[in-house]
Amino acid sequence: MKKICLTLILAISSTYSFAGLPEMMNTYNNPKTAPNVSECKGDIYCNGFIALSKQWRDIPDSYRYEGTHDIKYYAKRGWTYDDQGRNRGLSMGFGWSADRSNRFIEGAEYYTDNRGYIPDHYEGGLAVLLYIEDKNGWTK
Repeated sequence: MKKICLTLILAISSTYSFAGLPEMMNTYNNPKTAPNVSECKGDIYCNGFIALSKQWRDIPDSYRYEGTHDIKYYAKRGWTYDDQGRNRGLSMGFGWSADRSNRFIEGAEYYTDNRGYIPDHYEGGLAVLLYIEDKNGWTK
């Protein structure tokens, strides 16, 4: 009985810890399925970035990018730059390897250009893209 309970607990916890990755990958691979955001003016990668940015909470709490960076914490705090304009948090020199990831980031820039400021969920989108690339083995 103990063996069955332990197996069940492990199965549930392992399923839970990566529950968001399939949803993230669906949007990443099919940005046309993302809901339209009026400020994106039809740009599918802009819409996709906004959809991905809302999924940062699905990154497991225990996950560390490159083993040390708590990108979920950075996204939660909204860290990109400090008050003196220095790169902090998710702009600390991270690089995105996949061309598609860079297209999503360009879409986010399109969104910010049309809004005139960087929205709160910008860091969440960056964190999700880093997570997707790392989990798929695409990081440099």
